[in-house]
Amino acid sequence: MSTSPLRLVRLAPDPLGLYVRAGRLDQKDLQSFITSGSAAFTGVVFEAKRVGQQKELLSLVLERGLDAVLDPQTQAMATVGGYAKGMDALPWSKKRPHALEDLATAFQQRQMAEDIAKFAIQHGFTQVITPTHLITGPEDPWLAIDIGSANALRAALERHGAGHVQLHYSLALSYEAFRTGPKRLAVLEQLRRAMVDGLWLNISSCGSDSSPTAITRYGDAASDFHALGLPIVADHAGGLMGLSLLAFGAVGGLSHGVTLGERFDTASWHKVPEEGKKVFGAKMRIYLPMLDLMLPRVDVERFFEAGGGRARSAFGCRDTNCCRRGVDDMLQAPARHFLYQRTHQVAGLGQIPESIRPTEFLEEHLRPASDAALVAAKLSLPEDLALKASRQAKRLNDLRTTLGPYAKKRRDSSFARHPVTRVARGGLR
Repeated sequence: MSTSPLRLVRLAPDPLGLYVRAGRLDQKDLQSFITSGSAAFTGVVFEAKRVGQQKELLSLVLERGLDAVLDPQTQAMATVGGYAKGMDALPWSKKRPHALEDLATAFQQRQMAEDIAKFAIQHGFTQVITPTHLITGPEDPWLAIDIGSANALRAALERHGAGHVQLHYSLALSYEAFRTGPKRLAVLEQLRRAMVDGLWLNISSCGSDSSPTAITRYGDAASDFHALGLPIVADHAGGLMGLSLLAFGAVGGLSHGVTLGERFDTASWHKVPEEGKKVFGAKMRIYLPMLDLMLPRVDVERFFEAGGGRARSAFGCRDTNCCRRGVDDMLQAPARHFLYQRTHQVAGLGQIPESIRPTEFLEEHLRPASDAALVAAKLSLPEDLALKASRQAKRLNDLRTTLGPYAKKRRDSSFARHPVTRVARGGLR
């Protein structure tokens, strides 16, 4: 008689992690949301080049007991398209894209680590993402450099009396290497040498729009990294894709921006910027949680106008704690609406025992979204919106069909550790 492997089940695990990336337009919205007392997330991630502009948000995050996470932006900094003049003021900038020869020696790694450590301590950060780079696999020369730099940063923080500052290793990896077992496991073995407190996964071309197959492959691949014994966060992952990874225990936390940054897209990093051409940042979008969609404001206005009362009743926000005036507040305060909905989604999943979390997710999140998408596809909408609704209905139905059997497959799988909050660590200093 065969027996299933013994699996320890935590009935009430620590809260699932949720980090919000503060972008170019998010400071006031995040400040307002945190001040309102609704901020049920783990921390806020600050891009190093924007720290000077976001000092008020940073001080508020620290006052409210959230983690303030420094992203040194070394991944973008080492590419022709990701490097920006706004990075020149950072102590570890070369005023040009980083090259391998800039960090090839232990001395160079210690020098960069010293600069990042001093910057983090000066501004009061409680966590730092280690300086890493986009790699193609275990043979990529950046991998050994990045592990050495992470360990040098740990030593620099301890040397300055800041050993309490946590480090997260950001593994920026191609999807091909991530889903290929031998390459993935070879990377994992090397990561055992990194003296860090958490692992953040940045998998190229993966995110909220990933296919059902990509989501299951991501889940299986991420599970291998549980062997490191570290909390695991899916960075730049949102929507039902991110929630699926949480529900199935592949990761213990998510990180993304406010209606933006839910996909790790490095395409622009490899393009040489056109001289003299202005680059405009992406605009905040409106979140339709029942459809797992982010749309520009003009499209949402057209959606509700063309869809009439049926669209408003089915897809307008009816939670008065979130949007007291329904659709009007969704449109006028999109950041608050998104943050409220996402924090409640993640917190709700965290309240469900791991033993039944996958099936509860399928019934309470995925099935209603799939059914709602079919309703949207039948509305009398403009051609472009009708096409989007139809495609989303098919995607969610495919996701439902795929994740049902996948939930059974993962029944005896391990669950990732969750990030420990700053309050739980006793780290309010």
